[in-house]
Amino acid sequence: MKKTFICTALIAAGALSLFSINNGISYKTPEFALKNYYSALTLGYDKSMSEKTIKAAVIDSYFRELVANGKLIRWNKSSFPLKVYIQDTEDVPAYYREVVMSAFQTWQRASEGLVRFEIVENAEGSDIKCYFKNPSDSKAPIGTQAFTVNGNTFSDSVITFKKKDEKNHSLDSKQLYSSALQEIGYSLGLVAKSPSIYDVMYPVGTKFNTEITPRDLKTLALLYSVVPDITNTPITAEEKAQLFTSTEILSTLNVPVDDSTNVDEVVANDIETHLALAEQYRKRAEYDKAAEEYQAVAQMKTDRRSKSEVYYEVAVMYLDAEEFDKAKSCAEIACATDMNDKTEILSALIDYYMKRSNSAVEQLDTILQQNPYNRYAYKLLCQIYRDKHQENLLNATIRKYGRTAGEIEN
Repeated sequence: MKKTFICTALIAAGALSLFSINNGISYKTPEFALKNYYSALTLGYDKSMSEKTIKAAVIDSYFRELVANGKLIRWNKSSFPLKVYIQDTEDVPAYYREVVMSAFQTWQRASEGLVRFEIVENAEGSDIKCYFKNPSDSKAPIGTQAFTVNGNTFSDSVITFKKKDEKNHSLDSKQLYSSALQEIGYSLGLVAKSPSIYDVMYPVGTKFNTEITPRDLKTLALLYSVVPDITNTPITAEEKAQLFTSTEILSTLNVPVDDSTNVDEVVANDIETHLALAEQYRKRAEYDKAAEEYQAVAQMKTDRRSKSEVYYEVAVMYLDAEEFDKAKSCAEIACATDMNDKTEILSALIDYYMKRSNSAVEQLDTILQQNPYNRYAYKLLCQIYRDKHQENLLNATIRKYGRTAGEIEN
């Protein structure tokens, strides 16, 4: 189950569901035909935007970690769509290629076309090359990525996926999908490690980071709004004039809040700083202090839906901490503030965390019967069936609700 961080900038994160690959969708065409799936206004930041907007994006992203990681590397935006080669080999299951292709499609859709791809059948001349090979070390990660760099330019990105897991079994589609999302992120230039377990670019795969988050998207958009240190083709003077420098982006942080900050000394006067403090307290397992900051955010929100999303986030935080009574209290507030598709599943989510899966399944079944478009209920129900290795029930759920709740249509 994926819990999404609170979004403070305008991001429409339409993402292809993991489960759509089992939903009868064909990926046989060599190109993605997604022109109608993203808006004409591409996700991004530019110099026409206010300092406050940029500051909010920086705080609710891991752009600072990206800058601290070293030289910024990314594609020249004029290079999109990038040509992607995915090895078609008979010694791995057929779904491997479809899963990787679906991960590329997810990045394209979620970024609203900021990044775009074209699947090609030949490795020669492609920008991103994906291969399936078994490394000598069986404990190596599922996927690895590397740029071919020469000085301040690079020619391509090579992604290599394992053929088998440590037990010499074929990779689970969910494992491969999560790895593919991350390796594609690296290929796009997101070479920093997010500190949040919910983000795709968190360094260790978890059951949470199988969906591109607003934090992932904001970091990507910020990266593609600055002049890179390393790129595939030179950035022209005219293009540079429209871009920020990383220093200009970071200078918007009048009150920097990061891992080294003494957060107890920070005085927050705006939503962005309260969110940054909440994140830091959460990372430090000071959950009650984090809840206080989230509470301040909720009080500053003006509409019921936004307020309920804050309380939902606090409930999830306490669930992760296994403080179930506090989670229940926050869930009740979230539902009372605004009952929507997200808050409606909180009771089932609590049961799931408390290992009362039968009760959770009953509630989710009821929700989906009443509203077959509730993607949160659908994803949680599929997650429970996957956890219990109940493939028949999982496939039945996908067949029944995959076309209504399994995809997010823009």
